Amino acid sequence: MLSRDASSCFWIGRYVERAEATARAIDVHYHAALETTFPFANDKDSEELSPMQWHSILAISGSAADYARRYGTVNDRDVLHFFLFDTENGNSLFSAWTHARENARSIREQIASEMWETLNISFLRLRQWDVDRIMENGPHEFLQVVKDASHLFQGILNRTMMMSETRDWLDSGRFLERGGQTARLLDVKYHDLLPVYSMPRAEGRINGEGMPHPLGVGGPLDVHGWIAVLKSVSAFEMYRKTYRDIRPAKVVEFLVLNPSFPASVLHCIRRVEGCLRRISGNTKSEPTTEPERQAGRLLADLTYARADEIIVNGLHEYLDSVQSRCANVGHAIARTYLQY
Repeated sequence: MLSRDASSCFWIGRYVERAEATARAIDVHYHAALETTFPFANDKDSEELSPMQWHSILAISGSAADYARRYGTVNDRDVLHFFLFDTENGNSLFSAWTHARENARSIREQIASEMWETLNISFLRLRQWDVDRIMENGPHEFLQVVKDASHLFQGILNRTMMMSETRDWLDSGRFLERGGQTARLLDVKYHDLLPVYSMPRAEGRINGEGMPHPLGVGGPLDVHGWIAVLKSVSAFEMYRKTYRDIRPAKVVEFLVLNPSFPASVLHCIRRVEGCLRRISGNTKSEPTTEPERQAGRLLADLTYARADEIIVNGLHEYLDSVQSRCANVGHAIARTYLQY
């Protein structure tokens, strides 16, 4: 397979997955923010707190500095335009879908015609929207169009594409993107949900001193925040079928280490490693290429990790390392196969 064709397949998978991840995160975030702006009961000194702030979405995308440079203040209209329609933002939803369409156009003979038609028709539909229409009616309808288009594309891919090198390049791109997005989302939301402390009241102090107490920990806002994390990756229903209650350690275990859930980091990296082995034709136990080595090493670390150990040793540090290693796998793939 030509390097340019492999590159197009790889990036189609990544861009479609990126567009859906952006749509899903914005949709869940926007509605959760409306639902969770309320003061904690029985705490007169507490202010309204909500973990769903726009800065977290900016952090998830890694675009906070670019947004601040170009827009300055953070408000609904500017943030929605930046993430959904801004063509100067290479990671905006419209940019990602446009890139996927252009890559598909260049390899129409390699993919099923229905795949190209889905990307093209969806692109034309997305062009009918702008931020004014979003602000008038709310973003949900538009974001649902994107999610449905992504699901249709991936369903057609699974239904029509032969198990071939083309399919492996498409899958390696979409699962590498999905694994990195899950780790990034969980990392940023974890910091959003860290306890916020209030100072003790005067009557509760001993000798004029006292310890601050956490607000909302274990309460409805805390639980709602973790539910939003799960919904952002379509994991809430499957999580509830696996665990009875919402606990941070269980959420981490499910989204990072569950081998059966399609959006968990472990599942995604396992799929990427399998694709890379088939691409290289490797039937041995040891890796034969640098992408295989890096993906296999990350897969092994995830396979033998435990959620309680990850949390004790630092969840942020672990997730940050996973994101960096996913990026390194992508760089290794580009150097080994896609540079032409």
